Amino acid sequence: MDSFKRLFRKKVNSDCRCCQGLLGPGVWISATDLIQGSQAGCPACQLLYQSINLSDLCDPRIELVSVHAFGDSSVLQTFDPKSEGMSRQLYTQEGFHKGRWAADPSRPSHAPDRPYPPVERSVELFSLEGNTSHWPVVRAARHVAAVADAPECLDLIRTWVSDCEKKHRSCRKKKTPKTLPDRVILIRPGNDPQLVDSQGLPGRYIALSHRWGGNVSLQLTKDKLEDFKRGIPFSSFPKTFQDAIHICRALEVDYIWIDSICIIQDSKEDWDVQGSKMDQVYANCLLTLAADAAENGGAGFITGTERQDLSGKTRKLIYHGPQGEEGELFVRPLREFGSMGGFGRHYQGWAPQPQPEAETSSSQPSKHQLVEQGSYLLRRGWVLQETLLPRRMLHFLPNEVSWRCASASLCECQLRPHGNVAHAPLDLEQPREIDTEDLKEFWKEVVEQYTRRQLTFPSDRLAALAGMASRAQSVAPDAHYCAGLWSDALPSTLLWTVDRPVQLDKNAEEPASRRIDPAIAPSWSWASVTGYVLFLFWKRNYDRGRWAKSAPDLTDIQVQCTPTGQNRYGSVNVADAKLTALGYLCKVRLWLTGGSKWHFPFRMEGGTPGGTLGRTGGYLYPDTDEFLESLQASGKQGMSMTVVSVYGSRMFLVLRPVGEEEELVFERIGVLYCEEKDAVGLSEWGRRDRFTLV
Repeated sequence: MDSFKRLFRKKVNSDCRCCQGLLGPGVWISATDLIQGSQAGCPACQLLYQSINLSDLCDPRIELVSVHAFGDSSVLQTFDPKSEGMSRQLYTQEGFHKGRWAADPSRPSHAPDRPYPPVERSVELFSLEGNTSHWPVVRAARHVAAVADAPECLDLIRTWVSDCEKKHRSCRKKKTPKTLPDRVILIRPGNDPQLVDSQGLPGRYIALSHRWGGNVSLQLTKDKLEDFKRGIPFSSFPKTFQDAIHICRALEVDYIWIDSICIIQDSKEDWDVQGSKMDQVYANCLLTLAADAAENGGAGFITGTERQDLSGKTRKLIYHGPQGEEGELFVRPLREFGSMGGFGRHYQGWAPQPQPEAETSSSQPSKHQLVEQGSYLLRRGWVLQETLLPRRMLHFLPNEVSWRCASASLCECQLRPHGNVAHAPLDLEQPREIDTEDLKEFWKEVVEQYTRRQLTFPSDRLAALAGMASRAQSVAPDAHYCAGLWSDALPSTLLWTVDRPVQLDKNAEEPASRRIDPAIAPSWSWASVTGYVLFLFWKRNYDRGRWAKSAPDLTDIQVQCTPTGQNRYGSVNVADAKLTALGYLCKVRLWLTGGSKWHFPFRMEGGTPGGTLGRTGGYLYPDTDEFLESLQASGKQGMSMTVVSVYGSRMFLVLRPVGEEEELVFERIGVLYCEEKDAVGLSEWGRRDRFTLV
């Protein structure tokens, strides 16, 4: 400890060749140079040295190798763990990150002779608002409070709400009727909450978005309706609901809407009615409060170990500037930035890795496996509409609060608004940002993101999307909603595919694709199967769907599709749901020619009127694992089936007869794609006829 303090007793030396005064966009400094610069009185070297945890400097198991100061307040510290075993222990169990030795010999972390990886820590240097740092690379930021209802945190939330209501033009344009939902919970301070029938009364309310995480302890049922109207003891609310009520009261909002209490859970009729109104519930609220940090109803989100840990690991550094003047900065662990779901936030990306013996000890997923970018909500199917439909979202994450509205994305720890925030992670396809005011235009992106989320009950596959379908219908009232597809986008959107993505994480569960039973949608709808849905032929490799502007091979489409209940956007009556069309039906024999778990090249042949065989090939996209396994088991013999061309004599639906084959009634079982050079001569391979899909 004494030697650590002696580094900072030297007089100031502002001309350091090691760190270059932190004036460059990024500075690499070896441990030796950093210590020498600090001893020589360089303020920047002293600052960087202070940013390293004393416990790491004194840990005999590791040795500091280098420090890399970036131009965005972040500092990367690299340590030599001295062995493979120690390296693995530190990055799997003790909070370090796995690093790699620099390939460039000029870098201080270049060590090609060491057969094990280094370990790293990343920290953030920051000053407080109003205290400008002497170094441009150190930005101003905010402290994260140890609890989410700390006075400074609540004041910040009030400022966000006030600024949005008074200053955000694009948010003020969306004038929302101040009508309460059919049922809301009255939560005025000093009294127990009570359920009220609003009867169209005006009022401000907040909606709660939360993860059920199993059975929620407080639910509205038919026999409890009158009791809940008389009053609900506050102590009977699970912790997540109590925290939400506490925040609402702090914001002086008298009503809250919680799905498990405002919808009669044992009434299908009430679910149908209220499910069809989800669009209005989330669109009309003052804001939606998202309990991202709560694993379930009993967990709560105001207090948490991650917040307390971050607050406890935030240290104040006293430094001397280039001219010898004294100042203060702060250092804390650097967290990752995420934007999935359409809002920016910082989160702890590291989590302990399971030990080999623990991997098979339980079939239950770990808490880390349930979390996506710091949120328990982002993997939940119901939550997508709860994220896209509200005008304002207030996210309570494990270690900060985040805000998203039509005008800004903000978080508790940073002063600056976030840049453009996408709903999906950036990939090579550069996905379009979803415009929540025109969900119809972005429906393919909505379905793709939605089907990558989890539903406890697959039968909710249409119901959990009903609010967004209602919003989309409002901008296209003449279009008919057909079990997850829109009538004016047919036949092109019939070419949806089931995606079997490459799993880079060996511990990740591969999504299964099977028919939902009992059926909630006809086979030609993506909602009829589980698994990830992809509108593949609208991606870059397929000319971004420009082919859909050409004349289709499938014409004269007529759809019959009626809902099973009062929710017109929910499950449909499969018994009478059908799609009839005129197209070229081709009887073929098809077999796979190789491939992998996600890639299925095929060859197929069809009989011509002259008796000769025509052959072509391409790629198969099976709807279900059952069909795929049957085809794989058939080997080179292949399977007989019927295909119908949708576009360009090379994009086909794969069909299986239902009942007698001559009735021309089929169910869809997959999609075929052929390259342009392999397009089929439809008049030679098949006949044009009217058929039915069920």
